[in-house]
Amino acid sequence: MALATNVGVPSFDRTTNTFIIDLSRELAEVIRPDNTAFLDRIGTAGFTATQRVHYFAEDSLNVMTDVLNNSGNVGAADATITVTNYARFKCGTIFKFSEKGKTEMLQVNTTPSSTTIAVTRGFGSTSGETHTDGATIQIIAHPKQEGWKPAQEDETKERTSVYNYTQIFGKSICLARTRQLVEQTVIANELAHQSSYRLKEISREMNANLIHGIRSDAAPSATVYGTMGGLIEFASQSGGNTNTTTENLTENVVNTMFKQIWDDSGGVERGFILVGGALKRVISTFDQAYRRSDFNIRIAGFTVEKILTDLGFELEVIVDPVMPDDVMIMGDMSKIKMGPLQGDNMSMEELAKTGRTLEYMISGQYTAEFRNAVETLAYHNNLS
Repeated sequence: MALATNVGVPSFDRTTNTFIIDLSRELAEVIRPDNTAFLDRIGTAGFTATQRVHYFAEDSLNVMTDVLNNSGNVGAADATITVTNYARFKCGTIFKFSEKGKTEMLQVNTTPSSTTIAVTRGFGSTSGETHTDGATIQIIAHPKQEGWKPAQEDETKERTSVYNYTQIFGKSICLARTRQLVEQTVIANELAHQSSYRLKEISREMNANLIHGIRSDAAPSATVYGTMGGLIEFASQSGGNTNTTTENLTENVVNTMFKQIWDDSGGVERGFILVGGALKRVISTFDQAYRRSDFNIRIAGFTVEKILTDLGFELEVIVDPVMPDDVMIMGDMSKIKMGPLQGDNMSMEELAKTGRTLEYMISGQYTAEFRNAVETLAYHNNLS
């Protein structure tokens, strides 16, 4: 009796990828919560990108501060002052200067049309004072007259669009069929063993890119490898809270950096400090002068896992082996997310079979979001 002829599309006729195994759960397990790497805290399922150029919108409140840009100090009776951003002031705006010991309130007389604005000095019960050029201006209120019409002053604030590129992460596995079939003395399955280790390597690479990644000069194309920007690139960008002063890391440095974030954003939801091993050892000595031990203590040594700033916010201390020894980054972890391009989360695919060789590919395409990085992150290098 002749063998039956196959009907339909058989598995042995497949010449392209023969199967795909979703490894997103395994990737999450490799990124262990007991490991202090930065990727452990962020994860890889924060969102789903839909394009290789991933745009995310940022929204913020209108700014209530400015800087005196007077080309000289302001005298106690000067009727005009020069500010940096005149559009932040309205006719009737009340403001003061954030200088120690200063109590004068000022009011804007007319709707500003340039950086030089006309003001009433010593508004209300206050008196005129001298103010230093470069001082911070604190806007108190924009009071309205009875006949005020909203259309006269449009305070609508446009959302901004920030982008990052997706980046393909991948590793390959090539096994002789015999290597997969023979019994191993130390492992149960060669393919499972190799895929597990390659996945750990991808996790390590993703963590390094989440911190050090640099956006490619152009969008991904036939001649451009798409690369995503990381934490350092977004935290140290122009206009952000950056400090390059060469100094020792102290509690005062931490509090000063956090004050910058607090001034810009009002605080954090999930505060963090990210450092390398060298600065983590410094942080662990912050309160050593106040530590006491009794005679029952059998283990010596201290570590610091959280810092309470003098403004009352807790910051988790994260130490990552790829962080530079002189860099500390502080910010709000709730503003940082990493996620895959839709349909391209981490997976393993069997490639077309050639001879007695088994070939597999582990890959996934990911990018990261750093929302309101200018306000919610602070970067300091040259620390020791």
